[in-house]
Amino acid sequence: MLMKPWNMTVGIAIGLVVEVLLWWARYVSSEGIFQNPQLVVMPAAIASLIVTVRNRRKKVGPYDPEVIARTKRGRV
Repeated sequence: MLMKPWNMTVGIAIGLVVEVLLWWARYVSSEGIFQNPQLVVMPAAIASLIVTVRNRRKKVGPYDPEVIARTKRGRV
């Protein structure tokens, strides 16, 4: 069974959607747009980490043993 790697941009986009939902749920109009800066960075960072860990565990994408072997030999 051929596994495809998850795309990092899709993971970041999902993180940004979660970010918007969290930001909207915690928005207080009197405090301004950047009241919770952790809500801007953390969801996208966590989503990127999830994509990286999944690809590493499934050994797909840049973590594929064949890709690693070719890179070590100097061919990309």
